[in-house]
Amino acid sequence: MNLIETIDPFIMQVVFVPLVVIGIGIFAAAASKKIYMGPITTLAVTLAYNSWYFPHTFPGAPIPIAMIFSWCIIFPFFSLVLSWFFVSYARAFRDFLILVAREKSFYSK
Repeated sequence: MNLIETIDPFIMQVVFVPLVVIGIGIFAAAASKKIYMGPITTLAVTLAYNSWYFPHTFPGAPIPIAMIFSWCIIFPFFSLVLSWFFVSYARAFRDFLILVAREKSFYSK
């Protein structure tokens, strides 16, 4: 908890939170192979984080509704686009890596 308190709230909200919540959503979509799981997971994690972080960081202050709604629209949208990309092109990317590995082993002989 001390580590989170040492990070500037602006940097936390602009850098760390988007990377973590969108990353968790993309992982959920890739693991389930369902594109819609990315935005749903991202939305749930974002709401959970905001409901925990704001009362802890700013005790007594109300949670800014505009901040929650803006993040709850932007993060799931990015998660949807990236989940679509990773789920749709996962097989092509895997086949490409296998092809590259075969070519390297062919030329090393």
